Amino acid sequence: MVRDIQNMRADAALATSLALAFADTWDQTTRSCIQHLRGAKALVSQVVGFGLQNGLCGADLERVRFLYNTWLYMDVIARLTSQEDCGSPEIDLSILQLPNDAVHEIDPLMGCATTLFPLIDRVARLIQRVRKTDSNSVSLVSQAIELKRLVEQWEPPEWFEPPEDPTSEVQHSIQTAHAYRWATLLYLHQAVPEMPSEPASELAKRVLILLATVPPSSRTTIIQMFPLLAAGCEADQEEDRQWVSNRWTAIQTRVMLGSIDRCIDVVREVWTRRDAFEAEKQRRQARTAGRSNSHAIPRDMGRDPLSFSGSILGERPSNYNNNNIYDKDPRRRSIAEERAVPSRASAGNHQRSLTASPLENIEFEKTVRGSLHWVNVMQEWGWEGKRLWFLPCLDDD
Repeated sequence: MVRDIQNMRADAALATSLALAFADTWDQTTRSCIQHLRGAKALVSQVVGFGLQNGLCGADLERVRFLYNTWLYMDVIARLTSQEDCGSPEIDLSILQLPNDAVHEIDPLMGCATTLFPLIDRVARLIQRVRKTDSNSVSLVSQAIELKRLVEQWEPPEWFEPPEDPTSEVQHSIQTAHAYRWATLLYLHQAVPEMPSEPASELAKRVLILLATVPPSSRTTIIQMFPLLAAGCEADQEEDRQWVSNRWTAIQTRVMLGSIDRCIDVVREVWTRRDAFEAEKQRRQARTAGRSNSHAIPRDMGRDPLSFSGSILGERPSNYNNNNIYDKDPRRRSIAEERAVPSRASAGNHQRSLTASPLENIEFEKTVRGSLHWVNVMQEWGWEGKRLWFLPCLDDD
């Protein structure tokens, strides 16, 4: 097969590599889809470079754009769940860019978020760096804040061709694109909690509300897997968790992929771990309060400002720092909140969250370095980087 691909035209070889990666996602026992994707990287440069040299236009240009978009989606999705940085070819994308006033087609994989995915790629690369270190450098925090600003300011193109599928509407893809935007901000916040941000619970709620505006009968649901996983893991109310489970079921009825079963397993495992974590935290707080009352010690002196997993998840990590950058003193918070203007953006509109919001507390175990985060569940179970997790079928009919 490798020899056959080497003898093909670059665009045909690229299409073959991508098709093989797709096919491997349908088989739970196969783990070679990432290898096929690696092989496609160099081919992308060749195909786009050939297009630049020969001035492709019309149907040929559309074919190259489709192949590039497919590769971009698959590359970004692989990067979101893997620490391995395979690098990406430097590509001149000028021939693939459409004018601002052009009418765009809804991409079968990225929907209306085609122009957002390069930003998601940059965020995923930064999070890969975070997960390989014990703490975030000043330079990394600065880069994260700039990426946060770009993601917050992103808007989808203004005009789209209506989808051919009768169950889908343009608005479904627009809402899903904004769900990807908020899910990216959530993931970034969990990686770089030093940044001012809305709390993870609020970011996740925005994502879930956006996903909920798309009816389960819409084909658009099959491209909701990443935001549904990222935000669904944050659900702590039974009603919200039931909705998340129902949405996974709706997706599963359209695309029979083993990766969906694995995503459901990951979400449920995160819920189980977080419930145990919260129960243990409440027991610790009750014991602390009892000791404080018996010794007449002020309650605030007995409070652990940053809760870790303690006895149910092991000792505090070696990189723990008593500077407590994650903590937020409630008295200081009340003063800051009086000065800050609250974000009034509804989940369905295009307003932006304000970067003036105070630094929010996030417990270490719920960051991307902690055992209560979905990406580390994947890593513990040996699933990380071995599957294109959020890859639907291009045609589910």
